[in-house]
Amino acid sequence: MESFEIKSSAQQLMSKARELTAINIIDSDIEEALERLLRSLNTEALLNEEGARCMEQRLLTVLCNRLRMQRDFQQHPEINEQKIVRPVFLTGAGRTGSTKMHKLLAASGDFKYLHFWQQYNPSLRTGYRIEDPSDRVREADEFIRWFNERTPEAKTIHHYETFEPEEETFLFDHTRFGINYTLTHACTPSFTQWFMTQDMKPQLEFLKQCVKYLQWQFYPDEDARPWLLKNPQYSGREHLIMQVFPDAVLVATHRDPGKRIASAAGLMACMQKAYSDADRAIALGQQIVEFMVICADQYLELLDAHPELKILDIGYTELTKNSELVAEKVYAHAGRTLTEKAKQAMRDWEQRNRQHKHGVYKYSAADYSITPEMVKERFGPYIKRFGQCF
Repeated sequence: MESFEIKSSAQQLMSKARELTAINIIDSDIEEALERLLRSLNTEALLNEEGARCMEQRLLTVLCNRLRMQRDFQQHPEINEQKIVRPVFLTGAGRTGSTKMHKLLAASGDFKYLHFWQQYNPSLRTGYRIEDPSDRVREADEFIRWFNERTPEAKTIHHYETFEPEEETFLFDHTRFGINYTLTHACTPSFTQWFMTQDMKPQLEFLKQCVKYLQWQFYPDEDARPWLLKNPQYSGREHLIMQVFPDAVLVATHRDPGKRIASAAGLMACMQKAYSDADRAIALGQQIVEFMVICADQYLELLDAHPELKILDIGYTELTKNSELVAEKVYAHAGRTLTEKAKQAMRDWEQRNRQHKHGVYKYSAADYSITPEMVKERFGPYIKRFGQCF
């Protein structure tokens, strides 16, 4: 099987970004992560020709967005004055039902949230707050079409839509390239190993700046609704969230690890198919087991070390069987009133978005050489503590 490399070096990509944006800022903060990611993509990801092309274009887009964002913070210091009040963080690990909860709550109308396109292209092209965002929207839409054509099965597990609420995965591309390049869209084990050692707090501080920036762009000052934020990277780092967002509301979702592993492995296999022709089913299973064990252990350690954290724990079964009751719990936890109007909006969303709306992707733990004994052994402490949620 032939694989292809991204030909441009980190320095060449950064130079190209300065040329395209006409912004002469030396973005040294991203350089190490970019160099490590390129090395991992070129030596481990086994990219096909189209995957290498699209991956290089995405990296360049991220670099351009970073430069434009830095320009706008310099030219508009009032962005820093934006207030992020009592945001709700969905911190559940991947494949625990957090995507359903995110989109369900967003449908209520009671929260600010990020559309896919706003994360894919968060930065103003012109630097003017009132600019027409159609070019940014178009690029995000083109990516989704390309992605769905390359791997149509992926939408049966996690469906991207240009104007739909989306977790902050693509926004985190703009810090140290985040989970898209550690697990989701490419097999980059050496980059993943390095990324997992990095302090999450600076990434959360960057997130806060991004949210302020997007709030300044798209929401009037009188809109007092809280933000609804969600990403699997938050699990086990809730104490850091509280350091950066002191009035945050924390909600964690939980699911049987055996089912989560198989679901995550199926998702990663589908998503990586867009960029690589390699069959990595067995390796993916083991990689995801190790990653999820680390995350589960981190979460348990967090709870023991920080008993002051107020986290609402929600089970996958509870969410799928009685989402309205779950919504009531979330609102009560956040100190908000759940109106009949919001309830009806969520009921309408759920009616339009039944499970398997985009088709069924069949998978099992055995497909990835994962046995019940392995799950019980590796996730024993987590199962003991949260088994009632499954």
